[in-house]
Amino acid sequence: MEADWYFRLFFVNISWFVISWLLFGIIRAKRMTGPGPSRPWVMAFWTSFVVGWVLTWFVTFSINLAFWIGLAIIIIGEILFALGYIAIREHPERKKNVVDWGIYGLSRHSHVLSGIICLLGVVVMGWNPESTIYIILWVYFVLYVLLSHFGVLNEEKLNIERFGQKYVDYMKRVPRYFLV
Repeated sequence: MEADWYFRLFFVNISWFVISWLLFGIIRAKRMTGPGPSRPWVMAFWTSFVVGWVLTWFVTFSINLAFWIGLAIIIIGEILFALGYIAIREHPERKKNVVDWGIYGLSRHSHVLSGIICLLGVVVMGWNPESTIYIILWVYFVLYVLLSHFGVLNEEKLNIERFGQKYVDYMKRVPRYFLV
């Protein structure tokens, strides 16, 4: 039996995206400025998002154990997003250029990791190993993780150019992700 239109992962994916931007606006994370990634990286990022949204339109979910586990994973990812946004807020007492406090004292790229965690939650919500489109969603997830990692490497190069030795010292103290 075909699921109702509102039981598509597309809506979960869009909701996660909207909630993340609402958190950004509510917490007022003003320190996210700078040269940013090059145009090809921005294009790759948005292309991957659109591909993900289109792909998740074809994957349905039901309210079952996988749904609740996926929702818990997304909530963990959103909490990580919020902690990152809180760390990059304007802190008058902290005039340093490199944000190395809060969650960024544990992970240099917690914002990327939180996005991957949220996407993992979306994928888990649609649990259906017999579905070809679901298997394709897993392939998309792996490619998204790889693209994110290469984006992180590019971001680190930009940060070294922007902040110099301060960022190199930060890289020596804090792992790229939580353990690695």
